[in-house]
Amino acid sequence: MQAFTLAAMEAKCDSINYWFEETERLWAAREFESCKQAAKNYFQCANQDTKPEKAALIARRASRSALNLGRFEEALRNALLGLQWAEKSKDPNLLAFQYADIAVIYHDFEEFENGTRYGKEGLFKAQASDADTRHQAYILNSIAINFDDWGKPDSALHYHYKVLKLNPLPDSLDIQFTFNNIGNTLLKTHRLKEAEPFLWTSIRLAKKQDNYYNQSSSFTNLGQVYQQLGKHEDASRFFDSALVYAKLANSIEKLRDTYLDRSNFHKALGQYELALENQGMYQQLRDSIYQIDRLRMFSELEAQYQGKIKDQQIMEQEQEIIIQKANFNKIVLISSILLLTIIFLTIIHFLNQNRFKKQQLLLQKEKEIEIKEAYIHAALESQESERKRFAQDLHDGFGQLISALRLNISRLQHSSGQLESRMEVVEKSEGILAEMHKEIRNIAFNLMPATLIQFGLKEGIREFAQRLNQSGKISIEVSVFGMEERFGELQEISLYRVVQEWVNNTIKYASPQKISIQLTRHEDELSLIIEDDGKGFDPSILENASGNGWRNIQSRLQRINARWEVDSTIGRRGTTFIVDIPIKEFETEAGHRFLSTTGRP
Repeated sequence: MQAFTLAAMEAKCDSINYWFEETERLWAAREFESCKQAAKNYFQCANQDTKPEKAALIARRASRSALNLGRFEEALRNALLGLQWAEKSKDPNLLAFQYADIAVIYHDFEEFENGTRYGKEGLFKAQASDADTRHQAYILNSIAINFDDWGKPDSALHYHYKVLKLNPLPDSLDIQFTFNNIGNTLLKTHRLKEAEPFLWTSIRLAKKQDNYYNQSSSFTNLGQVYQQLGKHEDASRFFDSALVYAKLANSIEKLRDTYLDRSNFHKALGQYELALENQGMYQQLRDSIYQIDRLRMFSELEAQYQGKIKDQQIMEQEQEIIIQKANFNKIVLISSILLLTIIFLTIIHFLNQNRFKKQQLLLQKEKEIEIKEAYIHAALESQESERKRFAQDLHDGFGQLISALRLNISRLQHSSGQLESRMEVVEKSEGILAEMHKEIRNIAFNLMPATLIQFGLKEGIREFAQRLNQSGKISIEVSVFGMEERFGELQEISLYRVVQEWVNNTIKYASPQKISIQLTRHEDELSLIIEDDGKGFDPSILENASGNGWRNIQSRLQRINARWEVDSTIGRRGTTFIVDIPIKEFETEAGHRFLSTTGRP
């Protein structure tokens, strides 16, 4: 009986190894339908002893095959299966890759909000687990392309350029898609001369690896650039190349997009027969992808995945407890040896640090004095401005109401004695008192919103936006990601005043209809992005601005060691204000956890 069981296990092991190799062979041969079936057979042989790294790879092959065939619900199902295996492997790079794949699938199905959500969640986990920069680049790309086709080019470029700022920078062949995507976003904002070199670089890199998909995308974007430049002959040649490489890539999704771009090109030239022919091919492929039952699948798959994740986490926790109990004695012994070693090394390090600190102490104190003087100067100016505004509010608003109330009381004293006349005076006085109460609440809110103090930064900003939205003249949208905990008082007040000052100035000078405020907490920084659709301006004028508004914003941002960037152009609608603040966690004396900005060395 034991020999029979052993033989069965060996047979199953041989089968799973066979289907692994068969799936890889079919994927390399671009036989996507057969590749999916081989992957299915692989998972029928899988068990608890299956290597999670191999299982995640096979799930990815199945997902990519389904995506190339235009079957988005199958692609998503297999990508979520791959994510489960990746989490089981504890490999941060594998996990990052799976999150990026899921974000791309949502993008291809035009579910940009879900694509952005999965991308940001994956980026947070990749940074928290020290995934390498190549895999961080994949996630940044997945976020950026969702923002791009969502109609938010400034946010897309923000995440694209983050790829080029990674340290160390990944190999150019590994991030070839970034050059094409930057070119595509620049094309959409009509920055044609800037877009062209990025697209040629993408084509050159894609040819080195015979990456037909990226070649097709880059030639499509290059065709649009030359079409807008009026070079129709070159544009036609590039669109033809895009179709050739889309067919070589054997990707229905890429063929669909290529036919649409060719149809728009021929239509613009008045070549309506060719335009209709390409439009028909596009519609045929699109109809094969977008089916009603597939739309229902997304919500069902999401719910199933979340349930499996919770069950898996419970099982993993139970296994970890058993392992910890079994190895407890070994850990105690090893920990004791390590502790003695650490104590010895710590003493040596402490002695060296003391010598170094004494040398740096004088320089540090000088820098602190300079910084404090700058802060005091800015604070005094800000306080003086607040006093003037407060006095003006009291004089213009509250003072007039008091005068009106005094006149009413005077009328009450000299009235003829008729009850109706006295009641009219009393009613008017009550109305004035109500206006005085409202004026006091507005002044108190401007001085320091109670919501900000009681519930924190995100609720304070939401209340501020709600008050402005009540006017009906503007729409302000607030989006918050990953900010469950509070900041320190200095950081929350500073950021709130920055948002308040920037939004008020935007409304005053740019006449926008819509403003978007995004707050996103990453592992080691907080990102604030304020976008509007108002009139653009030259950001260089801020360097020599004489008003207190921008000076106060700069002073508050410098005080919390923030970095900032303003993206705007004269004659173009829309301005983006981006702020990045470094953060770290710390314990208060009471044992509660808060977030605080880090000081720069």
